[in-house]
Amino acid sequence: MKPRRWLFISVPLWGHLDYGGYLDLAVALARRGHRVLWASGSLVQEAVVRRGLPFTPLPSVGWRWLPPLPSEVPPAERARRRRERALEAWLHPEEHARALRALSSLIEAWRPDWIVAEPFAGVAAWAAERYDLPLIVVGFPAGRWPAPATPEARVEGEAARSRLAEIAARLQLTGRFWRADPFPQITSPYAHIAFFPARWFIDLEHPDPQNQFFGGRRRASAFSPPPRSRPQVMITLGSTFTGDPAFFIGAARAVQSLGGEPLLVLGRSPFAPGLRETVARALPDLPLRDWVDYPTLFPQLDLVIHHGGMGTTHTALVYGVPQLVVPHAGEQHLQARRVEAAGVGLTLWPSEATSHRWQERIAALLRESVFRERAQDWAQHMEAAGDAEEAAAWLTEWADSAA
Repeated sequence: MKPRRWLFISVPLWGHLDYGGYLDLAVALARRGHRVLWASGSLVQEAVVRRGLPFTPLPSVGWRWLPPLPSEVPPAERARRRRERALEAWLHPEEHARALRALSSLIEAWRPDWIVAEPFAGVAAWAAERYDLPLIVVGFPAGRWPAPATPEARVEGEAARSRLAEIAARLQLTGRFWRADPFPQITSPYAHIAFFPARWFIDLEHPDPQNQFFGGRRRASAFSPPPRSRPQVMITLGSTFTGDPAFFIGAARAVQSLGGEPLLVLGRSPFAPGLRETVARALPDLPLRDWVDYPTLFPQLDLVIHHGGMGTTHTALVYGVPQLVVPHAGEQHLQARRVEAAGVGLTLWPSEATSHRWQERIAALLRESVFRERAQDWAQHMEAAGDAEEAAAWLTEWADSAA
């Protein structure tokens, strides 16, 4: 094996270190003797350095920070505004130009052999083209995704494609590592790595041959779970875009009404001002957590209620825990569809989250054993597919053969 230089790039959001194994893959490559450097915004620097990896902060990776929506915005309106703001956050021409200037300086100084990127680190695709470097995408498989189903989604897709063309013209690049249809996404002809088995992606109509699918394994914990008499239900919106107090309050009250114990994990997001205070006023008797260790907590859970983030969905599958998915933004609605198709959970849309529907969905997931049985089956599929260690072994062997 020839040690190589791998430059990992991510959007500076904690959830974008995950994807079921993205940061773990970088750590596994470093353990195999490769030189690994992570580049992103300073917000995630501590999380990366804590895993033993060198980190270079970048002033931009193409993701444009927008002020948080007011907490009083109703769920349906919040979802609509988030879709409208997505272009400004992810495909802003000046932000991509600024990010490429910063990343170009790093590439010229560090001279990587490979660039590895998560799906929203668009600057990595422009840099790979400019410097003729091979690009690996981790998180989503490559292939033909279904066309937008609604007129609104089709209009949004057309606007995104127009914005992508504007950025390419500004950077004087062709967009070689982008696929524009049905919506812009970075793509690699070399390899896409996903930490879910291929059968999970029911909505991928025509998978590309460069996809490599893995899974995940449970991490051993020295912690012995205490005896419990009530169902344990974790409620979370992940780590970043958590500013929906109605979600936490509605879910927790429904769990309590059914005799369960809600475990609220609010995150430590700077983009959710006033969240803790609002939830604490509504639920004064419940402890509010900023963060929990998933491998320690998940073996104790009877249900997880979440937004459909890749990391939480992945962990629930690995530990065989049924899920109630309440999609809020981005590709989370796709994860909700996959959860239902796999039989491991149900979906509740924020605009439909009345107290009756909260109770109805949660009661079904806690009382109908079929959800737990199917979740346990999926845990076996995830283990059989391997984790980041197997992915690092494959990537090392593949890079040697491709050199």
